[in-house]
Amino acid sequence: MSLDWTTLALEMLNFLVLLWILKRFFYAPVLAALDARQQRLRDQATRATRTQAEAAQLKTRYEERLADWQREREEARRQLEQELVQLRTSGMAALEASLADEEAAVRARAAAGAASHEAALLREAAEQAYGSAAAMLRRLASPQLTLCIAAMFCEDLAALPDAEQAALRKAAADLAAGAAVEVSSAHALDAAARDRLMAALAQAAARPLTAAFRETPELVAGLRVAVGECLLHANLADELAFFKSRGAHA
Repeated sequence: MSLDWTTLALEMLNFLVLLWILKRFFYAPVLAALDARQQRLRDQATRATRTQAEAAQLKTRYEERLADWQREREEARRQLEQELVQLRTSGMAALEASLADEEAAVRARAAAGAASHEAALLREAAEQAYGSAAAMLRRLASPQLTLCIAAMFCEDLAALPDAEQAALRKAAADLAAGAAVEVSSAHALDAAARDRLMAALAQAAARPLTAAFRETPELVAGLRVAVGECLLHANLADELAFFKSRGAHA
């Protein structure tokens, strides 16, 4: 077999042209496509890495938020338990105070009822005692007792306290000209008793006085003297009425 250098040269030229054509129209687009694909893969890997990092951050924030929420829930639960304890404590205290107030009110009503009943019994006993004393004094009333009371009245006039003596003297000074002192006695007074009474009145009033005497059996025993607006009494009826009113207000 003989070697044809012309044919070989043409074959080599064809091969070189084929390589240039392949490189120009085939390898360059393929390489560009491969480079673009690699770039897309790199971009996707970058995005995936970024997404993974963001997901990790989101997971971290979620876990932190979940931990915060759990702490907030525990804190809210503790606060709720404390408020419930305080409410129970305050409620029990209010209930105890209410029960104590109610018990005190019941005791006060019971004490008031007992006191009222006791006071009623005392008033009833006092009225009975006053009734008995009045009945006894009426039985003891006599002209001699009236004279004895008149004598004691004269002695008391001589020992009047300053304030009462000043009131008596003022009332006597205010008497109109010719006005008489009104003397009421349970029994008639004899002349000697009248003279002693008027002398004692004149000395206590610091001026002479005239009197109008009258009998008043309602006084039981003793007498009542009116010097103008000043009223002096020494009789059993007024004393019984005074003690009876004191007993009613006790």
